[in-house]
Amino acid sequence: MSTLFLCGAGNSEGVRLALRVQAHEHRWERIVLLDDDASKHGRSILGVEIAGPLALLDAVPRDAEVQNLVARTTRKRRAVAERLASYGLAPARLVHPAIDTEGVELCNDVVIYEHAVLGPEVAIGAGSVVFMGGVVGHESQVGAGCVIASNAVLNARVELGEGVYVGTNATILPEVRVGAWATIGAGAVICDHVPAGATVCSEPVEVVPSELMAPAPAPTSAPARPTGSRTALEDLVAAAWREVLQREVGLDERFFDAGGTSLLATCLAERLRRATSRTVHLTDVYRFVTVRTMAQHLATGSEQGSGPRKGLRELAARRSVLQRDL
Repeated sequence: MSTLFLCGAGNSEGVRLALRVQAHEHRWERIVLLDDDASKHGRSILGVEIAGPLALLDAVPRDAEVQNLVARTTRKRRAVAERLASYGLAPARLVHPAIDTEGVELCNDVVIYEHAVLGPEVAIGAGSVVFMGGVVGHESQVGAGCVIASNAVLNARVELGEGVYVGTNATILPEVRVGAWATIGAGAVICDHVPAGATVCSEPVEVVPSELMAPAPAPTSAPARPTGSRTALEDLVAAAWREVLQREVGLDERFFDAGGTSLLATCLAERLRRATSRTVHLTDVYRFVTVRTMAQHLATGSEQGSGPRKGLRELAARRSVLQRDL
């Protein structure tokens, strides 16, 4: 039986995963941690000793296996992977025993943590990691060296290029392609294709007080305005509503009463940005909940109800000045 060398002592979850795999498969005689930080040497994590730097791999038997636990960024992970490859040791696959891998194509050196979900006809490229609670929907293709962080969700038929990082709680909608070395920020919801090398950030958290929410239109017995009498902007907004909800919506019908959800609201904000060439924030969909009120908001370019966001912009501007002056 060989030895498993785990490289990177900053990830106790990786150590626990290796111990779970060992308890189930009995693949190694022992497990050893390596890290270039000398202050960690001699300590242990979950009973696994940190024996020394990665350079020790130069003198270990060739039947040893090695796994890279570095995953803070995909570029740093790739640099460590290239260094490990230079030692000529076999990469170890670490897949939690409870993971259903039927119909899944996994390269030898992937790491799949507990509670991850892999759909059928999924392919995970060499050196990629799916952390706890990560979901990779059916027929998705994950390139080499990717990191899918905890609770991130790739819906069906998503394609990730090489070295993509998908942050915690991020969601990628079905059939979206993400280019190589792109970074998807924590909590971001991706509706459209992402070019190579791009970084996608989620909107800042913003609490919308109830008094800023657009009120429901007052009931009226008057007949709804016919489509032909709408303004051009109302027509554009109505078309976006129709595309997202897959149904016709009246001028004064509330988005969430018509079948809208938080995920569809994200899609709607993106459709409105493209259709109108105006700035549309996700929170605008919650504030201006009908075709009529959204069109009025976009027509005036008003900052109505945007107090919290305005404050965030002002704070960001002040920070920018501080960073410039330092």
